[in-house]
Amino acid sequence: MSMGNGPASPRRFQPLRKGRVPRYAQRRGRDGHHLLLRTLLDGYSLLLEDIQGPAGRVFQRFADLLVERLGLPLAMVSTLLPEDQGLQIVALSGRAAAYLRGFDAGDGQQRDGGVLHPACTALGQDAPLRVQIVATPEAAPWVERACRFQLGACLQIPFRDDGGGRWVLSLYSHERGRLPYFSDSLMEQLRKTLRQFLERRGDARELLRLRRYQSAALRVQQELLREKSSESSWQRLVEILVNETPVSSAWVAARKSNTSLLAVRALASRDASHLQTLQDLALSLDPSLWPQGQSLVGQAWRERRPLGPAPLFAPGEGSPAADPRRHPPPLGSAMVWPIFIAENSEPRAALVVEADHSQWFNEALRNLLIQISESFSLSLEQREYQRRIENLALMDTLTRLPNRRYLEQWLEESLARNHHNAHDCLAICMLDLDGFKAVNDRHGHAAGDHLLQEIAARVQQSLRSNDLFARWGGDEFVLVMEDMPDRRHVEEALNKIRLLIEDPVAVDTATVVQVGTSMGVCVCAGGSQESAAVLLRHADSALYVSKRRKGRRSRVWTFSDELEAGGKGDPAR
Repeated sequence: MSMGNGPASPRRFQPLRKGRVPRYAQRRGRDGHHLLLRTLLDGYSLLLEDIQGPAGRVFQRFADLLVERLGLPLAMVSTLLPEDQGLQIVALSGRAAAYLRGFDAGDGQQRDGGVLHPACTALGQDAPLRVQIVATPEAAPWVERACRFQLGACLQIPFRDDGGGRWVLSLYSHERGRLPYFSDSLMEQLRKTLRQFLERRGDARELLRLRRYQSAALRVQQELLREKSSESSWQRLVEILVNETPVSSAWVAARKSNTSLLAVRALASRDASHLQTLQDLALSLDPSLWPQGQSLVGQAWRERRPLGPAPLFAPGEGSPAADPRRHPPPLGSAMVWPIFIAENSEPRAALVVEADHSQWFNEALRNLLIQISESFSLSLEQREYQRRIENLALMDTLTRLPNRRYLEQWLEESLARNHHNAHDCLAICMLDLDGFKAVNDRHGHAAGDHLLQEIAARVQQSLRSNDLFARWGGDEFVLVMEDMPDRRHVEEALNKIRLLIEDPVAVDTATVVQVGTSMGVCVCAGGSQESAAVLLRHADSALYVSKRRKGRRSRVWTFSDELEAGGKGDPAR
């Protein structure tokens, strides 16, 4: 015999030895009744000890106790599946458990003489039922199986939970034994006790669920505040929803720039295949497009209000289910919350939550999702205000151009990119306006401000996407041009800027002014190690020389390397 601590071998059915009498049958009258009462009381205490545990584990311990105390060969707890799809065994205990094992949901003979027929009958009548297996005509198809396991009779005790769920406790006796005697009052008390336990268990699990929801809401708020980028905080949001709630999938959709299309920006799902399908999901705000524009997401976005629970795509001809390559199969139900920054504004995003069944969207989950959507909206509003503040700190208020602080940050990033570019160069041009002081003195500061704004707008509109035009201070500006193939391309760009600046500007209906410009340029070859401060100093020195030569120069710009070469390259020097 093994004395190790390894896992115990499964308990197998062993028939009673000849002449042996079941434990409960050994006690008759008052002793037997007291044993039954003590067993039921201990069983109820056992249930309450694990009131928040899974139903299978809780009822398994209860069934084990009944089998052990009452000497029964078999005890079962089962529940009726939704839409009356048959019984599902929740707990099964006893040496004859193999009699019922494998005959739960999916057994086509459950109702028509199957081994679970007595339990189904008791549920249908909603009343306790005693069956002598051998003497019951309906039991004929399974009498032989019952005799093989030495089963004689069974007692079926149906009960309900507060949500309308239907359950049944099944007790079986040996063929030479007898069932515990339950009086009508004791039977009804047991049904009431089991119902109360399920109600208390439901309340306890609901309280636990609410605590988890509160914890999830707090974590979402913390993540939304902590993450610097919107999309990273959105990803944490949907992951928390899937991990802490019964939803199957959660994702955030946002509008693509200057289009009616919606893109999935963050997503999480329990189903890997559905996750992959969501990544390729095509959605549109245009209701004329089928089916992309007929989603619940697009409808909620257009109507600017939460919608659901409802199918993500309404069924019909050409429904998404017909084209699984482009659209996910319906998961049952979805709810959508448009996310706003301000009232009466366009939604900035949409929070989409999917579940296998609409029943998961109970009041507690809806309240959580409402709270999360409000936190989501507040975080977007906070980020928008933060972006505006940062823009104010990095933008010149008069010209709406980047200011010196922004320029310094941009230039550091440009130099880092230029360091890895062996073919092109980076050009830094510092310029000011010739004749600007005269405009201010003659026409006033309002005219000078208008002149600066007009020139800033002209130059800004002419730049490439990787160029930067910033205000350095007063009438001085800095132009940064990346990826310039050679000096000829730099000079062509400078000449274009010169023409824009020299073009006359109408400062009011009766006054037109014109200014010129002087430029100092520093060209940084690809791979250069020069710092931004050094390059700006070179450009400033070149600007000083260009202004000093204003009356005798052939061009408005001077390159910094011409200063080092003693003026070579400037024909007017």
